[in-house]
Amino acid sequence: MSTIERRQAAKALIDTLSGARLRVAAEFLAFVKHRETDAATLELLAIPGFEKSFARGMADVKAGRTKPWRKVRTDV
Repeated sequence: MSTIERRQAAKALIDTLSGARLRVAAEFLAFVKHRETDAATLELLAIPGFEKSFARGMADVKAGRTKPWRKVRTDV
């Protein structure tokens, strides 16, 4: 999905929200916009392949392909 398609899909969803949900969505979008300019976020986004790797990791979490940290780090 292209950026333009994502933008159009988001706008279509926004148009269907009730007033209360629209307020929550607007606050969330403002939060995301703020995080986008956060220095640490910019540093991570500068790493080649980070976004793709992060998306893959989030998909793994969603699919339940994770391990408890205690099984990964036994020295803690």
